[in-house]
Amino acid sequence: MLVQLITNFGDLQPYRQSWNRLADDCLFRSWDWLSTWWQHYSAGKQLHVLLVFEEEPKASCQSERTCSSAEVDAERLIGILPCYLETCFARGRVLRLLGDGEVCTDHLDLLTSAENCEQVANSLAKYLIKTADSWDTTAFTAIGTDCTGLMQLSQALSALNCQVSEKPNASRWSIALPEDWEGYLAMQSKSHRKKIRRLSRASLETDSTVWHLVKTLEEFEQAWPILQDLHQRRRISLGEPGCFASPRWAEFHRDVASQLLDQGQLRLSWLEFSGQPIAAEYQFADKQATYAYQSGFDPDQIDEQPGRLSLICAIQHAINEGQASFDLMRGDEPYKAQWRAEPQATVDICAVAPRSAAMLRNRAVRYLQSAVRTARQLTNMLS
Repeated sequence: MLVQLITNFGDLQPYRQSWNRLADDCLFRSWDWLSTWWQHYSAGKQLHVLLVFEEEPKASCQSERTCSSAEVDAERLIGILPCYLETCFARGRVLRLLGDGEVCTDHLDLLTSAENCEQVANSLAKYLIKTADSWDTTAFTAIGTDCTGLMQLSQALSALNCQVSEKPNASRWSIALPEDWEGYLAMQSKSHRKKIRRLSRASLETDSTVWHLVKTLEEFEQAWPILQDLHQRRRISLGEPGCFASPRWAEFHRDVASQLLDQGQLRLSWLEFSGQPIAAEYQFADKQATYAYQSGFDPDQIDEQPGRLSLICAIQHAINEGQASFDLMRGDEPYKAQWRAEPQATVDICAVAPRSAAMLRNRAVRYLQSAVRTARQLTNMLS
């Protein structure tokens, strides 16, 4: 196989369709999500995307004289490792995944098919070892243990004498949805089922409560400020800054949400009580799942349980759409288990380049981190 390094974002444009094909319909691995992320978060970073090609063009393309070289390459493309390099004083040149950081993108993985996964992972590992002078360590964060591509890549790097370690991160939580709402209620504990039914009768089944799902650009322009206001008010009431306090986060999401609206994948909604917005949900959908990415509700209306009411509406809609799962994303908040979500473990994968300087640097960072943890423990004991 041939591995090609891409450092100029424009050189990836011919591979947009192949990128989405290899992403296997996972929204967070898609071209739209990751290319938009790069547009907003590329400052201070060096693109480092690795493309894996079959050595020979497919026969069907060889026989077509009108087939351009880019089209030939796109047909031969069987794997993508979507990364960038970021340099810091302590760890040197760190290889990270597109979409990481404050956006907290879940489900990131090596892009390839199941049948090519092992070959692609081995080819990438050999390439990374061969070019080990260009990077010091990887920092692949919150990788699900079901993300077989990156798991196989880490195993391949380890087999090539690369120091590889894994550290637990927060779990991802997902609800396996039944065919209908009554089936979902049957999954709940007796007490939670009673709460859901009581809330539905008292609020959702009355004329005073209305749930709005955004379908048009005009509705999007109305809903986005509502989401921002309710999210910020709720987080500030808890003594937190809120996600929209980051201008770059806010700009990225407004950009990507408008794109997903055009594609029918945005699930932005708000709940009104007596004509006033009291809750909002910012979610996405692909063929595999609905993803509950972010939300907000009016802290002054907490007695009405707006967050719970809004989530009921969103889960009902996902069931009606025929979704197989409702993904509550990363984070070990207690409420997720109550709604019958099951955890999926994630890990941070660190691979150290097989060079003396990189290994010494990594050892020094680990020693410093250990010393800081010990100092904090002593401080807590003495305080």
